[in-house]
Amino acid sequence: MTDLSRHSALNPGNLPKPFSVGLSALDPADWIVPDVNLADQVRSKAELFETRRAAVFRAEDGTLDAQAETLELLLAYLPAMYPDIYKVSDGEVTIVPAGLTYKTGEFSDAPLELACRLVQDDLVIMRKSEAGYRIAAAAVCFPSTWVLADKFSRPISEVHAPVPGFGPGTRTASLIDRIFDNLKAGHPVQRCNWSIYEVPDLHHPFRHSTHTRWTDTANGFFAGTWLRAERQTLTRLPASNDVLFTIQIVVDPVSLLMTHPDRREIALRLISHIENLDEQQLAYKGICEHRDVVLAELSCLAGQAEQ
Repeated sequence: MTDLSRHSALNPGNLPKPFSVGLSALDPADWIVPDVNLADQVRSKAELFETRRAAVFRAEDGTLDAQAETLELLLAYLPAMYPDIYKVSDGEVTIVPAGLTYKTGEFSDAPLELACRLVQDDLVIMRKSEAGYRIAAAAVCFPSTWVLADKFSRPISEVHAPVPGFGPGTRTASLIDRIFDNLKAGHPVQRCNWSIYEVPDLHHPFRHSTHTRWTDTANGFFAGTWLRAERQTLTRLPASNDVLFTIQIVVDPVSLLMTHPDRREIALRLISHIENLDEQQLAYKGICEHRDVVLAELSCLAGQAEQ
């Protein structure tokens, strides 16, 4: 087994029931958690900001203070928690493993961009309006089958419209609004979800309605597919009162499951989750046409692991 990220979907605790909110309290010390992929991912972000900035960054007028607040929080948090990784001094911040140094003054017009360049997580500032919390500023380099331009300035219920049971007028949408309203500064929360993809690409800016996540089953489930995990956190920004939403992506080949020490537990959990998805949910997950193949191979693996 290769070393896995703490937030990999190949960790049994990171395979929650799909289409559930599933929030839990988060120790503020674990707000941002770099892993072995840090250097590669922040370098990829730097390239995306240089070559595709309009696709990965958006900000409404009037969000500069909230952006700056986000950057200030990170510039205090990161070197304190990870002094061997982050160095901050004389108006510069260095990500040591990546060999990247940024001058903070060069990002005065877009502090959220610099904040996003520093960490693996993508960063979204949610601001309350009459229609609910909306995306007011965002630096999203690694979207999971969605397009920032489509979601920007829209309330969270509309952002979630393609997700079965999460769109406008649903019980879950009302629950999410209440969660945002009740979020207190200093008391962040987290959740995780997972999907199956046929490519390991982190930058996946495709509209869900026009892109299938997994199409080729010629070699079965364990060859050429990837488990994509999202670790998400919500934090109330104390000065602006906005909510900062972070998204950390971890992608692993499904083939690693075959030698995983917890493969039986993971296989059985995936089987249970998939068996309980309805047709609309299966379609959203991109496995509607492949359900039987996935279940058969997972059942075989679970049986082998039991012996």
